[in-house]
Amino acid sequence: MIDFRYHLVSLIAVFLALSVGIVLGAGPLRDTIGETLTGQVEDLREDRERLRAELETAQTDVNERNTYLEESAPVLLADALRDQRVAVVTVPGTQDDDVEAVRERLTQAGAQVVGQVAVTEAWTDPDTQSFRQTFAGQLAGYLDPAPADDASTETVMGLALGTALTGTDGEAFSEDAATLMDLLTSADAPLVAVEGDLTDPADATVLVGPHAAQTPEADTDPEAAEAAAEVLAAHVDLAEGLAGSGRGSVTVGAAASDLDLVTAVRGDDAAAGTVTTVDSVGEVTANISAPLALAVSIAGSTDAYGFQNGAEQPVPPRVELPAEEPAPAPSAPDGQPTEEPTDA
Repeated sequence: MIDFRYHLVSLIAVFLALSVGIVLGAGPLRDTIGETLTGQVEDLREDRERLRAELETAQTDVNERNTYLEESAPVLLADALRDQRVAVVTVPGTQDDDVEAVRERLTQAGAQVVGQVAVTEAWTDPDTQSFRQTFAGQLAGYLDPAPADDASTETVMGLALGTALTGTDGEAFSEDAATLMDLLTSADAPLVAVEGDLTDPADATVLVGPHAAQTPEADTDPEAAEAAAEVLAAHVDLAEGLAGSGRGSVTVGAAASDLDLVTAVRGDDAAAGTVTTVDSVGEVTANISAPLALAVSIAGSTDAYGFQNGAEQPVPPRVELPAEEPAPAPSAPDGQPTEEPTDA
């Protein structure tokens, strides 16, 4: 049992150690400790100033790079998509500013943006999965060629949306295209919403996706993580479906992690072979690369452009698309071409 003398000795030892510390701190060690602390503060202050200068330099470099790209864009993009009609498709989570920036560059490249449609959350709603499976069978009846037997529900719906946007009968939408768009927009839970007017059939499509995903980890919220993975897979199938219709298609999105749209497209064996991608959505590099990549897709090639996961080339090459064929000269009643007018 601990007695009173033990407590007394312990208290004396504590006070003795405290006294020694005070004496040393106020005497022989005072200058050394003070100098050490002062030196550490000066070092921290210098590190802070150095880091601030490096940050300002880096920000200046970024601003100058962006300014250079912005000023170079008209030259880089001039006539890259001359006479091409393009429809823009978005998914839930896509930012309006990103879509507007891509549209601006498409126009700068000579394309006519004929319309924009937004895929709704009903496209992936688990509560309507049975409806979508049945509905996809109905949509497939209007697709020519018919989708593969093993095509997923979302791939069939993507093909249907692509056909609804690009199906043409001369200069107007084909009857099947009009029917498909009516089905997609007028279902009990509309799968797409048309923003504004669809003025003409498109030649090609651009799918714009969200920024880098912030998805719950599987070990902390498994249900949310599983739901997010299913949505991502459905959007990959959408991109594949769009690429299967029209003359070309590009998917623009993020590829910072495995949870991002472009990363998932590049990692899917079927989609990677058919879908041209551009990563770093929202950056000026992606906005300028999107029209160039679309021209590559229209020309019949597929690649992955950017700087993030799975990118194969940083910048799309410049592709010169063939000019539109001139309209045939009118014929005289007897079947002979009319004479060309001559200057007086």
